[in-house]
Amino acid sequence: MHNSPRIFPVAVALLVFAGSAFAAAPGSYKVSATLSHSGTPFAAPSAVVLPGQPASIEVSGADGYKIMLTVTDIAADRIQVVAQVNSAYGSMDPTLVVHPNQPASVSVGDLKLELSVSRSGG
Repeated sequence: MHNSPRIFPVAVALLVFAGSAFAAAPGSYKVSATLSHSGTPFAAPSAVVLPGQPASIEVSGADGYKIMLTVTDIAADRIQVVAQVNSAYGSMDPTLVVHPNQPASVSVGDLKLELSVSRSGG
């Protein structure tokens, strides 16, 4: 039972974001992320994001983090993601241009953010 306090916030966050996936609005994006430190993943959140509107994912605890995302279309084959990442392992403020359903990543020091973005219905 020693890990119970850490499991509860993560479980709540997963339920909130899993529920939001069922309510995906037309024109929205599903963003899946992986955060890692020194090659070891410590978080793998996902969220449904509306175009041009900031969204955030936050989890507290020893491996806590907050990711803020703003996603916009650039072209049929390109999506821009402006991200802010604050974690127990460091911070970064990258802007990535990704292809739909293709992973893209950025690293700052030992902190790495990998993203995959898909449009609703695709």
